[in-house]
Amino acid sequence: MGDFYTITGTESGSPGARPRTLALLLAGATKRVWLHEVHIGSTSASALAGTRFSVGRPTTSGTGGAAYTPVPVDAAAPAAIFTALSSSTIFSAEPTQPASYIWSQGLDAVASYVWVPKSPIVVGISTRLALRIESEATPTIMNFTLICEE
Repeated sequence: MGDFYTITGTESGSPGARPRTLALLLAGATKRVWLHEVHIGSTSASALAGTRFSVGRPTTSGTGGAAYTPVPVDAAAPAAIFTALSSSTIFSAEPTQPASYIWSQGLDAVASYVWVPKSPIVVGISTRLALRIESEATPTIMNFTLICEE
């Protein structure tokens, strides 16, 4: 069993930038990462009409984004080798959309969601996994937490 880490963020999805990457997991050159859970919800619930959240494997990392530091669940665990980027510093070039998504969920204005895949999603060595938001009409502020194992 590996070490577990969390990545937590609050990002604003803009309807003019669809789809917009909320977070991009980037596996290191020596270890894979497993995504175990995604928690997603909104702090601007009235703005969620027509919003979709999806998880997929982009073919490029894009340009920009701000670095997140994965936080170990066990304080004695080593620093994570994998990294994550967020849209808190907007990507000047979005990561390339995948042809198909691993998971997609429409979001409504009244709930937060927890997605636990039947088996963890593997992010292979030196590859990436994107979490995206698409808003149809109004800006949406999303909160998310990722639980990953390395």
